[in-house]
Amino acid sequence: MSGRETIGVVLAGGGTGGHIHPNLAVANELARLRPGVCRFVFVVSDRGIDRRVLDGATIAGEPVRCEVSPAKPLALKPLTALRFALRWGGGVRVGRDAIRTLRAECDRVVMLATGGFVSAPAIMGARAEGVERVVVNLDAVPGKANRMAARFATETLSVGRELRPIVGDAWRTLLSASDARASFDLDPAMRTLLVTGGSQGARSVNRFMLAFWQKTEDREGWQVIPQTGEGEEAECAAAWSDLGVLAHVAPYIDGMERAFAAADAVVCRGGAGTIADLWASGRPALVLPYPYHRDRHQALNAEPLVAAGGAIVADDLINPARNAAAHGEVFGRLLDDDARGRMASAMAALGPADGATQLAERLLSD
Repeated sequence: MSGRETIGVVLAGGGTGGHIHPNLAVANELARLRPGVCRFVFVVSDRGIDRRVLDGATIAGEPVRCEVSPAKPLALKPLTALRFALRWGGGVRVGRDAIRTLRAECDRVVMLATGGFVSAPAIMGARAEGVERVVVNLDAVPGKANRMAARFATETLSVGRELRPIVGDAWRTLLSASDARASFDLDPAMRTLLVTGGSQGARSVNRFMLAFWQKTEDREGWQVIPQTGEGEEAECAAAWSDLGVLAHVAPYIDGMERAFAAADAVVCRGGAGTIADLWASGRPALVLPYPYHRDRHQALNAEPLVAAGGAIVADDLINPARNAAAHGEVFGRLLDDDARGRMASAMAALGPADGATQLAERLLSD
């Protein structure tokens, strides 16, 4: 690509922060690699999390341009399937409109889809417009939307094979652990545990930690950052307060890189975004995959970390007492300074989480 040629990138993905953050990361990397050359339009869902992630976001100092797709998730229930079908055409049109907007401004247009239910109809729109269509599988096992989109893509790439994990530009300049803890009004010198279920939270993971802390004698010297999801924060905060544990409880954390920087160890789900953050931060973790996924893709997402010796995967048994009884000894490894240090060294050996750079360079090449 010549230095004078401009490229328009439509970034399709939404419904969870895990689909939008990678698109933001790639857009920022494109802008960094080729200043002033790229233009962007995001195609997202009408869910609140999409607005929350993108409101106030900028790329090279410019506000993010968004088009909201009417697309809805695909499911087997008759009413849900009907809603999916009725909204499909609108999702295709939004994808086409975004391409046409950029085509008026740029020499070349490409669509990047990172998953979620807005991706498949957007890719169909890109096919109708005759532009390049790149689908990225963030999970080890592609979801329904990506499997559908990949049938009409010009290229399909997968994290863990062609790409390393994709994290945002904020990971380039992480706060120190003490400064990050202070930003959460926690003790800068105290060991810190991050508990997160992703942008939507995970009740069973948070309740497992509370059940464990009630029965362990090793609670001294630790503070916690539980990210709960909407509606759970008040109950969770009261429970940690009753245990006498210093905690910063939040339904959603803007800038998760701060939370990972603050942490000595992490207990979490195994979504692609969380695994990428673990990789980038080098924090040892106990991963409890979402228990209702038949393909167990969250466990597969964590396999590179487990193979390296930096993470442990255990089944979420849902019931807090059962989790505490079954996994208390395993979790205890994260509390042990020597064991945790060995795990952290193993995580550091994984190398950089620079998938955003890899993908940006690929999109910029002819």
